Amino acid sequence: MNDFLEIKLHRNKPTQRFRCTLLQREPGCAVLLYVADGPGQIADMLIAEGSRTIAHYREDLPYVAWRMFDAGEKLIGTLFHVCANVSIQEDRLVYEDLLLDIWVAPDGSLRILDQDELHACAEAGLVNARELDYIRSARLRIVEGCNDIIAGLEAFERDNRSSLFAPAP
Repeated sequence: MNDFLEIKLHRNKPTQRFRCTLLQREPGCAVLLYVADGPGQIADMLIAEGSRTIAHYREDLPYVAWRMFDAGEKLIGTLFHVCANVSIQEDRLVYEDLLLDIWVAPDGSLRILDQDELHACAEAGLVNARELDYIRSARLRIVEGCNDIIAGLEAFERDNRSSLFAPAP
């Protein structure tokens, strides 16, 4: 049931709203499920219709983590969005996208995405020096800790497999 709303605030484009399924909520954190109703793309990677994204949000972290699976439950990859001001509410969550994304392929290789977009926004004054420091710090935290972070996400997936991969809501 797509009864939960994710609101993603951007610096350089309109706000995005996504309907999704709330899988779990505890104080300060939420896990959402998105089932792709059409094809999508992240950088040069195609994400097929029917893929599932298990999205992990915490109010105390400088990133959100998305674990993406194809329709056959095979891991496509993990996407970290550097963000700020995650606010989890009763029927929605809101966060500020801070442009920089980090893709971790199933083999563990990393790609830093959207650096050009971040640079352009900084040049245009849409991101200030304090925020750039915050983004650099978050990037370092993700890159240095991604194996441990992903291990925690994998544990959640093992413990909740039946609800994550049930027929589409």
